[in-house]
Amino acid sequence: MERNIPVSRARELILAGAWELPVEKLAIAAARGRVLAEDVRADRDIPPLDNSAMDGYGLRAADVAAADRDNPVRLRVVAEIPAGSFYDGTVGPGEAVRIMTGAPIPAGVDAVIRREWVKEGGDHVVLARPVPLGNDLRYAGEDVAAGAVVLEAGQLVTPAVVGMLAAVGRPLVEVYAQPRVAVIATGDEIVDFPENPGRGMLRNSNSYSLAALVEHAGGMPLRVPLVRDDPAKLRRVVEQAAATCDLVLTTGGVSMGDYDFVKQVLGEVAGGIIFWQVKMKPGKPLVYGRVGETPLVGLPGNPVSVMVSFEQFVRPLLRKMSGRPASRWFLPRRTVTAGEDLPGAGERCHFLRGILREDEADGPRVFLTGPQGSGILNSMVRGNCLVVLGPGEEARKGEPVTVEILDYGW
Repeated sequence: MERNIPVSRARELILAGAWELPVEKLAIAAARGRVLAEDVRADRDIPPLDNSAMDGYGLRAADVAAADRDNPVRLRVVAEIPAGSFYDGTVGPGEAVRIMTGAPIPAGVDAVIRREWVKEGGDHVVLARPVPLGNDLRYAGEDVAAGAVVLEAGQLVTPAVVGMLAAVGRPLVEVYAQPRVAVIATGDEIVDFPENPGRGMLRNSNSYSLAALVEHAGGMPLRVPLVRDDPAKLRRVVEQAAATCDLVLTTGGVSMGDYDFVKQVLGEVAGGIIFWQVKMKPGKPLVYGRVGETPLVGLPGNPVSVMVSFEQFVRPLLRKMSGRPASRWFLPRRTVTAGEDLPGAGERCHFLRGILREDEADGPRVFLTGPQGSGILNSMVRGNCLVVLGPGEEARKGEPVTVEILDYGW
């Protein structure tokens, strides 16, 4: 067992034990939020034919090249083409077709003019302006060419990706399975709904924030009922969860107290402890190991420590398991300016909760959310980033600092 290790080493050990989950085939309506496990090619050009980008009139640009207010040009309308229909004839000199958005362009037409820019007259149309060659035309294959790879393995299925899958004729698609994550809160001092906390008791917020974080990171959270400070029961619950899930998360019970049993239980089961304690603030008393082959991350009990530790270690673990490329495992980073003095944490890496403001006249600046105690959940509610200060680092007002963007919807 390694102990009191750097953040980078903790990440290395956790990610080394992760593996991509199996591939499954889903209907595209159910695939949003999953990760593609295959490249997807277009089965046809999109659009399949040259077509009109506007409701208007298709014509020959050369016919109206000299048109102006003093010399308007009159064109005979030879056909009307709604979307989904065709005109098999050829538009000749002095002719035009009335055409709707998306309708195929007939032979002879090399430009479209919008309806509001002409004077309509039943079987003719009058133009008092020239129309550039190719105006308001959409060309076959302009969006996607037949046979081209339009989506790559490792890409997240977003609403736009769902639309593209439908457009290229893929009702089913191969995606990585969604990690099943057991979320276990421990402690005699915790109560869950609908019970009201008595004196010295706390509501179980960690299970709910953790479940939301798991879902946000691409996993399927399975909240387990509260487990009291009973090592035998805790072991049964942990082993049952490990047998049915891809990852087990616990909160509380990982420090040095007489009733901190998670570390004890993990040390007793097959697999055991891989490391305990990380040189970070908040979140130092974190334990990682395996229950058989299933990874277990024992997070601290303080709510801020839970969330910060999750983002540093569990988020990348889940993203690796669900097939995301390594470039998408971690929170996005930026270098900004400190809007106030930012304290370090000695020899530990310090993750401060910050508010990044983009509207400053002299560039983006970051400010603290307020008090930074590991029990102040409001610091995560108010924050939109984490300020990262390495061991021995601090930052003065006006100095550059690294922030990790919390992508919770800001």
